[in-house]
Amino acid sequence: QIPIPSVPAFQPSTPIPERLEAVQRYIRELQYNHTGTQFFEIKKSRPLTGLMDLAKEMTKEALPIKCLEAVILGIYLTNNMTTLDRFPISFKTHFSGNYFRHIVLGVNFGGRYGALGISRREELMYKAPVFRTLSELIFDFEEAYRRCWHTLKKVKLGHCVSHDPHSVEQIEWKHSILDLDKLSREDFRKELERHARDMRLKIGKGTGPPSPTKDRKKDVSSPQRGQASPHRRNSRGDRRPSGEKKSADSKAMPDLNGYQIRV
Repeated sequence: QIPIPSVPAFQPSTPIPERLEAVQRYIRELQYNHTGTQFFEIKKSRPLTGLMDLAKEMTKEALPIKCLEAVILGIYLTNNMTTLDRFPISFKTHFSGNYFRHIVLGVNFGGRYGALGISRREELMYKAPVFRTLSELIFDFEEAYRRCWHTLKKVKLGHCVSHDPHSVEQIEWKHSILDLDKLSREDFRKELERHARDMRLKIGKGTGPPSPTKDRKKDVSSPQRGQASPHRRNSRGDRRPSGEKKSADSKAMPDLNGYQIRV
């Protein structure tokens, strides 16, 4: 029988770098999918909660995976590491007349950058969180590609992913799209650092969308309901007066398009 890898479990005292190594070890033990058949269908437009359900299924099936599946799995396995920032990094490269695409999960812990993922090439997946800047991490990937005779053409960077596994927000896969054919080396570095600064500001200001699940527990309207809820409250309060208020209520009926159905 083929042994099924065990999902890593951590003690509260386990340092984050050690946890990341264990997560990467688990992803590597699942092995890269060389069969040509995609075992798990991943739609990037799905809400985070749906992708986390799919990641849970991956741990049960323990089938070989490819790079996008490894990113979803990496998010799932690091959700309880709240001091760790996670964001997708996509690469487009050119080799021998063909274009190739790859994706990893960028991580930032204590101001140091690294990555989780899976690839046919060892140097194109895991990077320990030791890089002082985002540009240093990306340049390291670029050098790894160069050793594989690939030319890096584009880099797409997403924003930080929520740690709430029940969030209905979507992952922002490509907040910044950097075309290396149109950028000088220095401009490329500046754009990478600008994206890193944007992520820090977004986290610092707490501008990321709150989890609808948490909002319901606090009896506060979710972002999608924000505009409709006051009308609903007014309509309940205005039921007692006569027909004149009723007509006002009919105008203030909530826009049902603002609602979302959780699946």
